[in-house]
Amino acid sequence: MSLLSVTMLALSLVACGSSTSGDGDSATEVDVNRVRVVIGSTSTGGDTYQNADAISRFLEEPLGTNMKVDAVGANRAFDELASAKNDGSTVLFFHDMAYLSVEYGTLDEKYSLENWTAGPIVAINPGNAFLAKSDAPYNTMAESAEWLKDNPSESITVAIEAGGVSEIIFDGYYLWVKEEYGTEVSDRIKVYVTGSQSDKDQALWDGNADIIHGAIASNVQYTEDGVEDQIKMKFLGVTSAERVEGYDIPTFAEQGIKVNGKEFTFAKEYFFLLPKDIDEDFLNKLDKAAAEVAKDAKYAEDLEVNSYYVNYIPAAEAKEYLIEKKNTMKSIIENAPKLDDITSN
Repeated sequence: MSLLSVTMLALSLVACGSSTSGDGDSATEVDVNRVRVVIGSTSTGGDTYQNADAISRFLEEPLGTNMKVDAVGANRAFDELASAKNDGSTVLFFHDMAYLSVEYGTLDEKYSLENWTAGPIVAINPGNAFLAKSDAPYNTMAESAEWLKDNPSESITVAIEAGGVSEIIFDGYYLWVKEEYGTEVSDRIKVYVTGSQSDKDQALWDGNADIIHGAIASNVQYTEDGVEDQIKMKFLGVTSAERVEGYDIPTFAEQGIKVNGKEFTFAKEYFFLLPKDIDEDFLNKLDKAAAEVAKDAKYAEDLEVNSYYVNYIPAAEAKEYLIEKKNTMKSIIENAPKLDDITSN
């Protein structure tokens, strides 16, 4: 894996027309009659919930149990996992923010990846993006930096959420501007620290931010023809290695955005975390069931509605993979500015 390029490991799908009704496979049925899936988000409309809901619905049959997604937020989700029984009755489902928050210091070190058992990785979201109002004087992230260079009295404020995916992507952009244009330009890039996607959207509409971090699935509705001018947005770029199929949005790589000479790419991945002492039988059955679901064409179709894709990595490989990805991002975090030094709010 290159220093700054995190690639999609497995996007090929094996169609097999299985259904979500009927009796489960006894080889994967677990001993608990209900599994509570806590997620690191309080939103029931965002990407974390959408992915948690999808995998939970498709896992119920092979696991022979009921699964309930509970949107409790990151801190509570980790607290719940820390006190959970080892029988699998409570598991955590989250994405890269699980380790980024620890690296950024917004979550305690006790919640680091090394202190949990990693379950399977199941899906990937290549649609992380930046957006601006439709009448912004730039059409890409690269153009925004050029605009700053040409307008020395101007500044740009970017709305992000501290300690997560939006911050790491902002940091990549900021470091590129600093490398490419110097501090006379990068010093005029500020952040507006806020929370959920709806909060970031509102920051743009209220004039508190010029650019926001978003996602194709969440924000494409505001870019379509017929949207009122007051809320209309445009995409400035995505951080996936390649363009997302069906959308004419340039990647950071296409725009020449690099850090330390390497193309900056990032895709959000979704996975299970389990108690450190999780019952081995439960872990094995969860992993086997997830492998079955990953081959289900209906699951793939469910994800693709929101531009997510199947990306199964078995539990035996997941922790090493995630730690390597974390270490790749670490150099960006170490060189990025502290939010307190560049915040506008």
